[in-house]
Amino acid sequence: MQFHPQRWAKTYDHWLTNIQDWCISRQLWWGHRVPVWYRGAEVYCGVESPEGEGWNQDPDVLDTWFSSWLWPFATMGWPEQTDTLKKFYPTTDLVTGPDIIFFWVARMIMAGYEFMGDLPFQNVYFTGIIRDKQGRKMSKTLGNSPDPLDLIARFGADALRFGTMRSAPLGQDVLFDEKDVELGRNFCNKLWNACRFRQMQGGDVEGEINPALLTSDDKWILLRLDQAISEVTTAFEEYKFSDATAALYRFFWSEFCDWYLEASKAVFYGEDATQKANTLAVIDFILSHTLRLFHPFLPFITEELWHGMGFNQDLPEEQGGKTLMFANWPKPFDDDFKLHYVLDESDERFVNEKYELVTLGRNLRREGNIQSSKRVNFVFKPASELMPLEAEVLRILLNSEELCIDPNYVPKKGTPTALSPLGELYLPLEGLIDVDAEKGRLTKEQEKIESEIEKVQQKLNNPNFTGKVPPAVLEEHKKRLDEWVAKLAKVKSALEALAA
Repeated sequence: MQFHPQRWAKTYDHWLTNIQDWCISRQLWWGHRVPVWYRGAEVYCGVESPEGEGWNQDPDVLDTWFSSWLWPFATMGWPEQTDTLKKFYPTTDLVTGPDIIFFWVARMIMAGYEFMGDLPFQNVYFTGIIRDKQGRKMSKTLGNSPDPLDLIARFGADALRFGTMRSAPLGQDVLFDEKDVELGRNFCNKLWNACRFRQMQGGDVEGEINPALLTSDDKWILLRLDQAISEVTTAFEEYKFSDATAALYRFFWSEFCDWYLEASKAVFYGEDATQKANTLAVIDFILSHTLRLFHPFLPFITEELWHGMGFNQDLPEEQGGKTLMFANWPKPFDDDFKLHYVLDESDERFVNEKYELVTLGRNLRREGNIQSSKRVNFVFKPASELMPLEAEVLRILLNSEELCIDPNYVPKKGTPTALSPLGELYLPLEGLIDVDAEKGRLTKEQEKIESEIEKVQQKLNNPNFTGKVPPAVLEEHKKRLDEWVAKLAKVKSALEALAA
């Protein structure tokens, strides 16, 4: 038997090492009455009440755990050896809280071996306790427990499930925050809109993928899907459900939506119908696998999208044709699959460098105080030949009016530049900013940063401060100083560029 997290096994061993006799009677108004009757000096114990007059049943009730410890088998017809009992005992997993390890878990194990001759379950998963923002357990008395039905009405059941699971590391307590549920709702909206974007493109559903037509972005997202499948599957096997949600969030929101879907617009805006059909086939492949990965966390919306997208149409009923619950769980790609579609590290490395170049280009905007929505012109000086489709992907991701590809470009002095293994990216500033106004803004920012640096340095140079504060606080101040120094260097660099 395995405990998840394993540290609770020590608590279990401690209880059993110091075990004492169990007083099974309680003086309560509710519960199972102790099956003992008295008549004078006579004592009767049995399931049925004794015959004859003058018997008085014991007024005590049984400890609630005295009935609960029978739960793994009593719920399935025991003591009769029913088909259900034979099929489901022992079961696979028990999900419970660590505060009742001895009260319930240990006693179910005792009862299982005593009455069934076998352990009742193979794994015990201990959830954390959801607490309020002050760290208190939720209770009716404190009135600090949100109404789950109200949360479901406002955000949706899937949002509540996903948001809570994402914020709950294995076995750790969780401070409830409604923002986590709101994040879950936003994620559901993102999933819905991504599928809607696919439907708006039209075309056949789950068409054949032609390996010869795969773009570098297609291969990249397939490799990222392979990584996500591996991470999520491993997280499930290790009962680390928050790790699974984190991997899914990163893959779908960032890698698939923010990068791949935006890059795919270079194909959809083009005129090559065959290439469009191949990109749609890749998107369908990604979505059909992603919906399966999300289904344990988002059962309602994924079921709706599974049928709405038509992914169930050609599947047998027992493999997803009737419900997504029966669809095969995605498996990591084997070597034959990767060989067939020519998926290797070179494409992944190239696309990572391409997206890193886009990030650098967006940073040039930010450093120049140019709004991300404003259309600008970039100039790219490639280190090697760049295919037209790759150039169009860069233009779209950079939100550039025009991306000029010029291997011989000589920039004016002070032109903002981003260096990448793929080449050099320039952002000519002519007509984009008011130079004098920008100088004034940067000068004020420089003065503010220098003031902050002076404050931190004074503290760090003061022995009374460095000798008394905890190491963590001292380290935080050093880190803060490094950050301010880095910001100052950027501002000075921007001022020098404007001066040039």
